[in-house]
Amino acid sequence: MSANAATTGRIFELCESCDHQRLTLVHCVDVDEVEQQLEHFPISLLIFDLASVGSSITMDAFAQRLSPKPVVALIAEGTAEHLVAALRNGADDVYVVGELDLHPDLFIRSIERQLKRARYIEEVNGLRDSLERSLDELRDDQHAAQQVQLNLLPPASQRINGLSFDYVLKPSLLLSGDFVDAFPISDDLTLFYLADVSGHGASSALVTVLLKNMTHRLLRNYRRHSSFDILSPVSTLERINREMLLTSLGKHLTMFVGLYHHHEQRLEYAVGGHHPLPVLRQKGEVRYLEGKGMPLGLFEQPVFEAFSCELSDAFEISVFSDGILEVIEADSLAEKEALLLGLCEQEWDSPEQFLQSMMPDDDRDESPDDVAILRVRRDAL
Repeated sequence: MSANAATTGRIFELCESCDHQRLTLVHCVDVDEVEQQLEHFPISLLIFDLASVGSSITMDAFAQRLSPKPVVALIAEGTAEHLVAALRNGADDVYVVGELDLHPDLFIRSIERQLKRARYIEEVNGLRDSLERSLDELRDDQHAAQQVQLNLLPPASQRINGLSFDYVLKPSLLLSGDFVDAFPISDDLTLFYLADVSGHGASSALVTVLLKNMTHRLLRNYRRHSSFDILSPVSTLERINREMLLTSLGKHLTMFVGLYHHHEQRLEYAVGGHHPLPVLRQKGEVRYLEGKGMPLGLFEQPVFEAFSCELSDAFEISVFSDGILEVIEADSLAEKEALLLGLCEQEWDSPEQFLQSMMPDDDRDESPDDVAILRVRRDAL
């Protein structure tokens, strides 16, 4: 911005000598013109002629608006007072008008340097805008994936063949690597499971989608009489393990599969590397179920064992993902398991209440790992 025609002409002449491929110069004679340029066009550099305009306050306002892009000030005299005033009011470089003829090379190099700085700033801003657009698209994709995952989960509370199922699933991120499901196979058989996929986020959540597909495909195969693997927790784990290896996703999971025989009041189950083991509460006793097994998706021939447990008319089974141990405050794993067992002795309205009781108020919206709790109950007739 300059009100002096001679100064303006000299600035144009020197700027055209700069090493810059695409340089457009615009001369503004008053504040309104500068406002219009800043409003409607991308400005890389502002040269403000304080020697002619004389308003350092106006230059300061424009410098704040253009920041972090540079401002070069022209002053009438090279006194310390004028230099300090220009710098304090937003100038990145200062030149005395008379030096435009005495030392033109210095001015040209300064303008080239400031234009290079402006170009870097514009590139960073462009990258930031591109990143923000990509992040917005990623958030939209994750929200869509979250909705898919939520739609695949069973109702938070349901009754199947006289059994009550309820659960809480709290992801550490938007998507969860934990998954639960429960469904009837027949009037006499009900299958339920809790799976914990390694890692967090979208890749782990994708495995839960595959897991839902695998188990319900086994159920469809049974109803078509083409496969009976769903009738055995061990066979179910073996089928899922084979299919996990075929996906080549580099993911593995732990899993507890329970099959309840209603007429016999017996739980048949298998453990796929899952920890902690489920907690059984019945007849005034609370204990961990026994069992062991290998994770799924790591070994071509893993070892799974079939376990069985007689259940009373009234019982409660609580199955946890290992994230529950992350929210229990204790010094050792043994102490955490003991505390978890003690908490299971109490009556809780829901798994949600159970989980909230272990988390401080400040941390209830966050957890270091995905946490899932599945509760299976049967009340005495």
